[in-house]
Amino acid sequence: MAGAARHPDADRRHARAAAARQARRRRRLDRDRARRRLPLPRTGRSSIRAKRSAPAQLPPPPNVKLSTRLFASIALLVAAAVVASIVAADALLRRHLEAEVARELEREARLVAALAPRDSAQWPEFAALAGTRLGRRVTLIDAEGHVRGDTEFDRASLAHLENHRGRPEVRQVLDSGASVGVNQRLSASTNEPQLYVAVRDGPPGLAVVRVSTTLVTVDVLVHSVQRAIALAGLLLLLAAALVAWLLARVLARPLLRIASAARDIAAGRATEFPDVHVPELAYQVDALRAMHHELERRFDELRREREESQTLLESLSDGVLAADQRGVVVSTNSAARRLLGYGPTEPLPPLAELFHDRPHRTLMKEVLARAVVEHRELELGGSTVVISARPLEGGGTLLVLSDVTHLRRLETIRRDFVANVSHELKTPLTAIAGYAETLASEAAEDSEAGRFAEIIVDHAHRMQRLVDDLLDLSRIESGGWQPEPEPVAVEPAARDAWSPFVERAAQRGVHFETAVTDSAGTIAVDPEALRQIFTNLFDNALRHTSRGGRVRVLAAQADGDVVVRVSDTGTGIPAEHLPRIFERFYRVDPGRSRQEGGTGLGLAIVKHLVEAHGGRVAAESELGRGTAILLTFPVVTQP
Repeated sequence: MAGAARHPDADRRHARAAAARQARRRRRLDRDRARRRLPLPRTGRSSIRAKRSAPAQLPPPPNVKLSTRLFASIALLVAAAVVASIVAADALLRRHLEAEVARELEREARLVAALAPRDSAQWPEFAALAGTRLGRRVTLIDAEGHVRGDTEFDRASLAHLENHRGRPEVRQVLDSGASVGVNQRLSASTNEPQLYVAVRDGPPGLAVVRVSTTLVTVDVLVHSVQRAIALAGLLLLLAAALVAWLLARVLARPLLRIASAARDIAAGRATEFPDVHVPELAYQVDALRAMHHELERRFDELRREREESQTLLESLSDGVLAADQRGVVVSTNSAARRLLGYGPTEPLPPLAELFHDRPHRTLMKEVLARAVVEHRELELGGSTVVISARPLEGGGTLLVLSDVTHLRRLETIRRDFVANVSHELKTPLTAIAGYAETLASEAAEDSEAGRFAEIIVDHAHRMQRLVDDLLDLSRIESGGWQPEPEPVAVEPAARDAWSPFVERAAQRGVHFETAVTDSAGTIAVDPEALRQIFTNLFDNALRHTSRGGRVRVLAAQADGDVVVRVSDTGTGIPAEHLPRIFERFYRVDPGRSRQEGGTGLGLAIVKHLVEAHGGRVAAESELGRGTAILLTFPVVTQP
């Protein structure tokens, strides 16, 4: 198409389009130069990184953080809305504007088709005139695709134009039979986006009327709308910054004062609660105030309870010492410090270092390992101390130290007194009994002197038994007697101990029975001690069993031990007396016991003898049905 004539209006339009393109290029270059002139400095980036990592070391003030977060949140929302609006303007608005332009071009094309002259010789001038009036490019095409008139080409140039039947919009109406054909493409001559609308209409010989226009105006309009949206977004960001600052001022300061009040409460300091007018924050302040009052009330209760506990702890005569899981002493009283030899303000070492000698250190290691120790006696600075340990809830150990020095001294004095008195009484009682028996044998049976002599003999014998029991008990308690265990058959030992009571049992009509299982036939016990145990139990049973009754000895193995059960069918013992029947000189019925000749020491001796063998003793009884004494001994290990 070189050398082809051009319409003057077309030249003006091309000039305007070229100027618009030059302006757009200049704006892009200006923006690029601005970016190159204002690069982000390295120091700025490093400072930003420093600010981001700073909160881990020194947090910014809460009001700044709150305003920043509020602004960031609002800015994100505004930015998202702006981006969405710009994208929508570029897509929806552009599509809408292009559709409007297409509809307008269709109306103009049909108007041109209606006004086109029937004489084809006038079509070139008519196309030029119509294009000038409409401000569009108008093209008239016949059925063969030849251009018969064009706004931008004169009559002479039409012959040089290529056939337009292959144009998409022309093909739509000629080949597809559509009434309207629309296509958008870059113009080969102007290199600008053009919208082409072709209609199948016109006078005979004219097949297609096509009207086209540039879309630069659409781009300009869309870009102007996008700039307006961006400007509105910038204004919204400024408004968001203002709103964030106002919200931070309204919310952050009360929150900061609330946080300060909470820190004062946590530190136990007096605090003043802020007056806030935001309902939600006012509710939080009220809740914090209520919590503060409740904490004060509970702290007062805890303080009072602690003072009461400390007063009670200090008033105890026993030493109390509490340690944590590591053995560090966390609480103690003055009695414990006195027993351990520490001053009132002197710090106590951990339990493992509380004592210096090996046995005591071993005991403390056992306390730390087990946290349970049953009554261990220690000698501390000339005092006898009983130590007991119990575990504490949540970990730790509670030690109780009882000073039993005075008690042990009294027990020693009592044992010595009993032993001395018994030895001193034994010889006179023997002489009294001997002389009384001589007088009784020489006196007439029915004489009053004989009766008096018999009474003296009976009381002398009872006193001798009492002295013998006291000596035995004193010897056992003082450690002067130690058992020599050996395998002993239970049933023969029981029958041998019963033999002195056979005549007495026959007189009272009391029967004797034994029942021993094979597994419990032999126990490890001192033979003489077992004989004395059976003797004391049989003597008690005969005194409290009426005619026709029964004394039975049963032995069976249970839980790895041998349980020997000595029972009778006597009067029985009330339940309230059972816990004390193994105490020395304790009698359920004192009058009857003395009348029967009992000393009140038989069961106490039984208890000490059984425990000396590592065993246990217990009692069961039911009024009117009898009493059973249970003796538990270790099983003899077969070689």
